[in-house]
Amino acid sequence: MDYLIKTPAQLGDVMRGQRKSQRLTQQAVGDTVDLPQKAVSLIETNPGPASLERVFRVLSALGLEVVVRQSDVVDPARPSADW
Repeated sequence: MDYLIKTPAQLGDVMRGQRKSQRLTQQAVGDTVDLPQKAVSLIETNPGPASLERVFRVLSALGLEVVVRQSDVVDPARPSADW
């Protein structure tokens, strides 16, 4: 399944939902990629301040990947309303 993610909060929601759909605990995800449970919790709650490395480690543990594509935003000088 594909998820359109435009904000850090949306990314955290998708990661949390994927973890729960796989019936994994935050501890189990963290153990898979050598992160403490608290780090997984913080990434799910507010991934913005987390390092990209940590975010990608959690994504990997959940079997998720990132695809970057051109947006439909016409004027790149004007930020999206989602941000």
